Amino acid sequence: PNLGVVRVDRMRSFVVADIPGIIEGAAEGAGLGVRFLKHLGRTRLLLHVIDIAPLDGQDPAEAARQVIGEAEQWSDALTRKPRWLVLNKIDLLPPDEVRSRAHDILTSLAWQGPAFKISTVTGAGIQDLIYAVMNFLESPDEDPGKVPESS
Repeated sequence: PNLGVVRVDRMRSFVVADIPGIIEGAAEGAGLGVRFLKHLGRTRLLLHVIDIAPLDGQDPAEAARQVIGEAEQWSDALTRKPRWLVLNKIDLLPPDEVRSRAHDILTSLAWQGPAFKISTVTGAGIQDLIYAVMNFLESPDEDPGKVPESS
């Protein structure tokens, strides 16, 4: 995993672990999956980042289901961790198509948790996500059911 510090302002920051490589079969040892899945247990919040407009044509909801399924197979504790969905690459689509695709993905997943639409290229939606994560982490109760305002 790649670690990075997200600075919210002068006195507030948090560490993010980017854990790529969770592939189908990771919970059974495929690829580097088990090594990466172990890192998930140390997190307080899981952000599932998926492409809203994948270049390879893969169904974004199916990509999310695959990662969620591997995490759930690995550990019941991961199943109970708070999870948010982050739809990336919104810069590749017109705004009305972003709304439509996001709705379709959330519906397909029956997603009940927070969801954010971002572009790491343009920065759209990033500040909202950063502040929501920081507010969650600073919350005294860290209620996994607490849903922040999502974009």
